[in-house]
Amino acid sequence: MENIFAEMKVTNESFNISYGVVNFHCAVASCKDVENGIFMVLDSNSNVSLPDYDGEEDSSGDCYVNAVSMSYQPKNGSFNSQYGSQDTSMQGYYLVGEIMTKVLIVGDRNYHDANINMTFKCTEAPCDEKSQCVFWDFLSNMWSTEGCITQVTNGITKCDCNHLTSFAVLMSNSDEPDDPQNTQALDIITRVGLAISILSLIICIVFQLILLSSSGNLTASYRHISTLNISAFLLISNISFLASSFLDPVTQNDICVAFTFCTHFSTLAFFCWTMVQGLFLVCRLVFVFHHVTKREFVGLSVVLGYLCPIIIAMATYLVYSPTKNYRKHDACWLNISSGATLVFTIPVIIIMSVNVLVLIVVIRKLLRPSISEGGGEDEEAVKKMVKAIVFCTPQFGLTWAIGIPLLTKGNSLVLKYMFVLLNPIQGFFILLFTCLLDKKVCIAGVHCAESPCVYPPRIRSVVYYDML
Repeated sequence: MENIFAEMKVTNESFNISYGVVNFHCAVASCKDVENGIFMVLDSNSNVSLPDYDGEEDSSGDCYVNAVSMSYQPKNGSFNSQYGSQDTSMQGYYLVGEIMTKVLIVGDRNYHDANINMTFKCTEAPCDEKSQCVFWDFLSNMWSTEGCITQVTNGITKCDCNHLTSFAVLMSNSDEPDDPQNTQALDIITRVGLAISILSLIICIVFQLILLSSSGNLTASYRHISTLNISAFLLISNISFLASSFLDPVTQNDICVAFTFCTHFSTLAFFCWTMVQGLFLVCRLVFVFHHVTKREFVGLSVVLGYLCPIIIAMATYLVYSPTKNYRKHDACWLNISSGATLVFTIPVIIIMSVNVLVLIVVIRKLLRPSISEGGGEDEEAVKKMVKAIVFCTPQFGLTWAIGIPLLTKGNSLVLKYMFVLLNPIQGFFILLFTCLLDKKVCIAGVHCAESPCVYPPRIRSVVYYDML
């Protein structure tokens, strides 16, 4: 629109056109009215001046100034409201109010260097100290604050800029701007944790393949297959996420979209396989004398472990990709403002809820013998419950539950550190509890604990394990 406005012929008549949420306005004045830095009123929300204009276009005596502006009020989901910046202090902002495009034509010349004053009224929330005046930088393809000063008074943001282009107001989605030091620390912890997780998962996959090849019964095979798929999909997710962190989302869009899809699918598949593992664990605990057939295991595993995540991931891409709302502007992950992330968070919350119920069943089965023996076993019962929680939580992906409060309290630094300390090294926990503490894997002579999250033999009604 800026290019179209700049090519328009100067007119001596002002006009105003409105169409839906888009408004066009053209203010007309004599060239003499903008000499010596005099401010010209563009509309009710802005005025402009030319500090270096000397009136050279006014030699014919018939010179006009056209101040053309367009204001656009984006609807929810119709415009990408998440933006990145090379300035870490600008991260975590979202669009509020309208977008204004300003072009000034004096005679036959388009003036870009001009002083402009604008006022924005925030529509989604009151403007406050978190508001920031920005313009769209076409060179870096992102919002920038260069040349603009922000002043907030009585819920209205005033912007003073020294150039003309497309302007808007961004507001922080947190109570306090991100601390660059904390941001860097969280990034380092995440990358180191992912590197540890990737190495641990590779070792875990090797162990599970060896155990699967030597497994002598179907129950053990089911367990190793589930753990193998959990480890494999989490490995893919970790590699994809870590690799995408080194990309430039702006200049490497296609690769970024591919990594977004890969991370979305593999993470969903990881959670789906944790639910497969949990459901079969419940079958072994509750229906002690029911033998799960190979056909039942394969059928449920294919539907839950493979078809569900690939269908959800493909549907998300096909729905949101055509509108360019599939991924975030500043990262290779699903777009928050368009609602694409809901296609990930809702299934994950449902799966974690099912896994919590499985954990409750495991704890009840563990506590039943102690309760039947009387009130003298309270301490032992607490130990069993704590061990069940410690062993099962990483295998069921329940550490991700910390991310749920972050959806509403994204500024909580404590929750952020807890999340990046637990989840990036989830692969290490899986290796620890499914391999290193498994009797079949441990070296002879070392006493290892048996995870309460394994499938017990059919003749047992409860799960048991030894002390370390």
